[in-house]
Amino acid sequence: MRKMLEINGININEDGLFLLIDDTKMDLEQCHEVGTMIADSDQGSLLYILEEKEEFVYVTVPYEYWSDLKKANDQNLNVFLKVGEKDLSLNNWNEELTYLIQNVEGNFNYGEEFVKQVQSAFLEEK
Repeated sequence: MRKMLEINGININEDGLFLLIDDTKMDLEQCHEVGTMIADSDQGSLLYILEEKEEFVYVTVPYEYWSDLKKANDQNLNVFLKVGEKDLSLNNWNEELTYLIQNVEGNFNYGEEFVKQVQSAFLEEK
């Protein structure tokens, strides 16, 4: 089984970047990283995979948050998933994001629109 959870905000502070999710049913104490990020080019999202009680959880980050991801990646900030008052450190996040960006760059197997979104958000100087 798998579960899709879309973030609904980002908070950046001195501790790092926090991906915010409103899901009172998710138990972060039962979660661990799979350590893989994949693209959902049809939806224009990045997906980070966790496992919760033998169920895959896909944390979905839509395009509107990618500029914050770039800032955090450029500054090598720690990344956390925050559900309620609990946090889960996503130790492989920055490495996986960098790898995915490099893989998508110029690779139109992801679809022209998705490649343009990745290039605009992560590769073009602002």
